Amino acid sequence: VNDTQAPTITCPAAVTVSCAALVPAVNIAAVVATDNCSGTVTVTHVGDVISNQTCANRYTVTRTYMATDVCGNNATCTQIITVNDVTGPVLTCPANINVNTPAGACTAIVSFAPTATDNCGGTVSIVSVPASGSAFAIGTTPVNVTATDACGNTSTCSFTVTVSNGQIPVITAQPTNTTVCVGANATFSVTANTAPITNGDLTYQWQQWNGTAWINITGANAAAYTVNATTLSMNTNTFRCVVTGACTAINSNAASLFVNPLPTIGIDAVATSSLVPGQTANLVATASPSGGNYAWRFNGNTISNTTAATYGPLSVDNIGAYSVVYTDPNGCVSSSNTINLTGLASTNVWVYPNPNNGQFNVRFYNLNNEKATIKVLSSLGQLMLQRAITTGTAYSNTVIDLGPSAAAGIYLVKVVASDGRELAAKQVVVYR
Repeated sequence: VNDTQAPTITCPAAVTVSCAALVPAVNIAAVVATDNCSGTVTVTHVGDVISNQTCANRYTVTRTYMATDVCGNNATCTQIITVNDVTGPVLTCPANINVNTPAGACTAIVSFAPTATDNCGGTVSIVSVPASGSAFAIGTTPVNVTATDACGNTSTCSFTVTVSNGQIPVITAQPTNTTVCVGANATFSVTANTAPITNGDLTYQWQQWNGTAWINITGANAAAYTVNATTLSMNTNTFRCVVTGACTAINSNAASLFVNPLPTIGIDAVATSSLVPGQTANLVATASPSGGNYAWRFNGNTISNTTAATYGPLSVDNIGAYSVVYTDPNGCVSSSNTINLTGLASTNVWVYPNPNNGQFNVRFYNLNNEKATIKVLSSLGQLMLQRAITTGTAYSNTVIDLGPSAAAGIYLVKVVASDGRELAAKQVVVYR
């Protein structure tokens, strides 16, 4: 027994589609294969070969299938798939356009945007004659639009542009002189329309005087022009706006920019910036020009009702970072340097009042969020009170109350660190 005869195989019929996206998927189930002997015939997709491609949606696909019998004999067939886009894009022209110009034989710049889509997707090029943005004369001008897809298929449409006479621009609000502080933005603006037709097209071009001529400012083409981040070198710069209608231009009045310098402001601590309990410091601001307003800040937050050039007295309860924001008589604002009031490192412990009636305050030099234990011992060494604390800023205050059961006498107050080290100790007298 020797089967050497290949199976018979019949591919799906040739097919033509209009777009690459419509190429049918490989379909083994559509292939018919039989064998001279019994047994399963296996059908596989060998591959696709693309040829004759002239654009994205015009080419030939040669798809090959193979049938193999149980003895390895095989045969192939091919299906021809033709992709041929012959459909032009769907092109939509805008509605007929009507615009106005000032009186006289003038032209108007008209922009428009026809739209187009293609049955196969992809980029569609649109060409308008005359082109969008062209100058149109008074009267009615037909605009012919052609859309071309990637395979050269075209569609056309047309509309008209009608240009009517209008009036010259009228400026109803002129630019005004502007005064700002260094670093601020300064905005000049103009308000204009066309009369009596108030919907006429206007364009704007801001100019700067260079001492001998007016020079166009690149990109300054709106009704308002902003000078960003002004400097002292811009002081007395002068600007105007050229307002252009369909064919007539007028100049606005000139307006000047005045730039005030920022004030200088600094602060110092009197008499010290490192404090121990019982000491105080005052902060003094020095500003130029004088006569402005002060707003003091503590740890980045504004302190209410602080408008004087001095702030204080400040104690260890006020430890932190201080600065001041100064507004000079011209309205210009500067921020001062920052002074940090700190606690002066010390091995002492402050207990007060001393003597006391069993209620007293304890302060010692500590780090932020430092963990410690305060112990109060009698003169005989008996532990009367023990309190674990977590401190705040340096010399944070802890209130101790021995209660009514504590007898009058001398007590020892100890501060013990979290690792067991004794940080400080002091005697206190309790009276009843």
